[in-house]
Amino acid sequence: MPVHERLLRTSDDFVWPIDTTFQGRFVIHVEFLDLKICPLNGGEANPIWPSDGVMQSLATQSTLRCLSRMLFEGIHADVIINTADGTVRSHKAILSASSPVFHRMFLHNLRERESSTIDIEDMSTESCTALLSYLYGTMKQEDFWKHRLALLGAADKYDIADLKDACEESLLEDINAGNVLERLQEAWLYQLNKLKKGCLMYLFDFGKIYDIKDEI
Repeated sequence: MPVHERLLRTSDDFVWPIDTTFQGRFVIHVEFLDLKICPLNGGEANPIWPSDGVMQSLATQSTLRCLSRMLFEGIHADVIINTADGTVRSHKAILSASSPVFHRMFLHNLRERESSTIDIEDMSTESCTALLSYLYGTMKQEDFWKHRLALLGAADKYDIADLKDACEESLLEDINAGNVLERLQEAWLYQLNKLKKGCLMYLFDFGKIYDIKDEI
């Protein structure tokens, strides 16, 4: 079948002459391979059907909604995490896919594998929930900022590289005289070279070392 590209602006544009020897009434099926709408004031035409990018975005949003429900409603949760001040529920598959440490834990550690219980007693329930929110793709920006130091420790402990990088980038953004020594300590503890360099530049290149000389 031939493929034609036409601009449809008025009713006359919908009249398409054809050559045929057939007599009487007949039906012609027209298939729109792509249908675009132009704005009245001009501009680029946009397809009425979702493009690959739009469809991917819709699929991602749907997946995140499902993961959010899995986490906060505990749908088929199969592991309990004991924190410093309470417990939270999670899923072994999500934890194992996010962290090689968790993966090895469920694979080799008899206690965690059989009891389906993990002890993370160096995190509060709130900060552990923030960690899970990150792993499930549902974290809010304000929660990340509030718990980023705890998240940094967890990212280092459980080998979650992308979260560790995100924490380092965030800690670089608001170095000041009140926190630079703490940030420098974190940089040395977790081997964060960019953060270490940022703290040292703040202290020496900009002369801020005089602002905190008593603490030093």
